[in-house]
Order: sequence, then C-alpha cells, then structure tokens
Amino acid sequence: MPYWFDGNSLVGRSAAELRDDRQTRRGFLELLSRLHLSRGGTFEVFFDGDDPDRAKPPRGVRVRYSAPFSADDWILKRVAEIRTPGEVTVVTNDHALASACRDAGVRTMDWGRFTRGIRYRRDANGKEEPVDVRDWVRFFGIEDGSLE
Repeated sequence: MPYWFDGNSLVGRSAAELRDDRQTRRGFLELLSRLHLSRGGTFEVFFDGDDPDRAKPPRGVRVRYSAPFSADDWILKRVAEIRTPGEVTVVTNDHALASACRDAGVRTMDWGRFTRGIRYRRDANGKEEPVDVRDWVRFFGIEDGSLE
C-alpha cells in the first residue's frame, strides 16, 4: 500500500527550521525506512521547501521537496493525477489537507492513528508479531499510553 507522508506536519517543523536542522529530517526518514523494511509498502515523504544538499534518502523511502509550492499543494496535485486514489493513504496532522484528500477519495490518518497501526506486522506465515515502536515513541515524544 502506498503511504504519502506530510513531512513538515509530522515532524512539527517549518521548511526554514528543517533547513537548519537536517538531523530531525534525517531521523524521521530513518525511522520510516526501518518501518518500510519491517512491513513493506511504498513510502513517499513530501517536505516543504528544498534540500540544498540533496542527501540520498534511506532505503525504501522516496523524498520529494515541493519548492516553490507547498507540500500540501504537491500532495493534492499528485492525488489528482492518480487513477485509484482509494489505494493511497496520506499521513498528516494537517486537518485541512486531510479533509481535501478525503474529498478526493484518498484515505487519511493522523500520526497517532498511524503509530497505533504499526504495532504489529505479519510474518512470512501470516502470524502477527509485535513491531518495536520504542524508537518512534522517543523520536516523537508520544505518551506510552497513547499506543495502547
């Protein structure tokens, strides 16, 4: 399943702040890469602005920078281009973007719902096994109780 992430909304930083703090962006992308490697799926992250050093993204994560447009505009443009919007899930904490995506037939979820959904994965035999989300909890400062 394709997941599109509204990067700035999820890390809670503006494009200008992330330009000066590449470690936060890099940490977020590494966490997504680990999740991709353990669960599969297609992960695409949209960030506002530009990345002047264009560092290679971690394995399993595609990164798009939206300059000169907003990431929200870029996501909505991509939504309009796809034939089967119901197959995509946009992960964002931006209520306006989520509403516009749902109006276009795209599934959405906020970060809390996404993290609740990653607690288990299916192994090769179809058996559910827990996924270690402690890194996610530490990185985003999520209350441990919110994952239950």
